[in-house]
Amino acid sequence: MSKKEKVERMTNKEGFIEYLKSLISQVEQGYVMVGDKRIDLPSEFELEIKYEEKENEKEVEWEIEWKI
Repeated sequence: MSKKEKVERMTNKEGFIEYLKSLISQVEQGYVMVGDKRIDLPSEFELEIKYEEKENEKEVEWEIEWKI
């Protein structure tokens, strides 16, 4: 059975900074929260950062993948 949890929201720079601070604290403690779900993390992960330009649009995307 597949279970998914996804959180999306619009924010501003200050809100994003607060989210990153919270995320850093969680990762330092060995877990992350996705919605109400706590996920314990292994020590190694894959990090991908992508930048893309299309016509009048620019996009930066971060993907962090822990194999649990």
